[in-house]
Amino acid sequence: MTPVYCLAGEGKPISITVMADQTKTNGEPWDGIPGLDGGRDPRAIPITNKNAPDLAVCVVRLETPPECSMRYVNLKQYSLCQNSYDCIFRRVSIPDGPFGLIILDLDLRRHDLVGFVLMTDGKALTPDQRAALESEIRRRADQLAPPSFQEEKQRRLSEMLVVPMDRCAEAKGCRLVQSEIRVNSAE
Repeated sequence: MTPVYCLAGEGKPISITVMADQTKTNGEPWDGIPGLDGGRDPRAIPITNKNAPDLAVCVVRLETPPECSMRYVNLKQYSLCQNSYDCIFRRVSIPDGPFGLIILDLDLRRHDLVGFVLMTDGKALTPDQRAALESEIRRRADQLAPPSFQEEKQRRLSEMLVVPMDRCAEAKGCRLVQSEIRVNSAE
């Protein structure tokens, strides 16, 4: 895994480890052209992780733009862990209360949604708090990575995973649809 140091916004820092599945839920590669392996010549030298995603994480709070851990070059967005199925994002700033976490595969034209989750500090949310934050997470996910297929639109409407942050601690982790995440206090 590639350790990455980043800081998004104000609040207490945590480290987030993301481990993406080898393919999207529909079996297509994260990057590259589906069905084209590029290595037709058996003598060709394989490119390591050529179809691996370019991961980024975004923290979602109510009424503020998402704060994403990525790098910018000439106004283009790039992953801090290019072409990697896993990445450690260090010193990601989170609020004291509940927040959303969106995981992206950054692409030049259209980003892919790897997953999203509503994380809590262990305290119960009121139905209004939960509804407002879920709505904001879905809205921001659609802005950051617009769905391109009907099945993707439907997947995003399924019940949102709501987990206390300590349940996704380093040893346990939390399984999302296309990835697994682990969080712990920033070092």
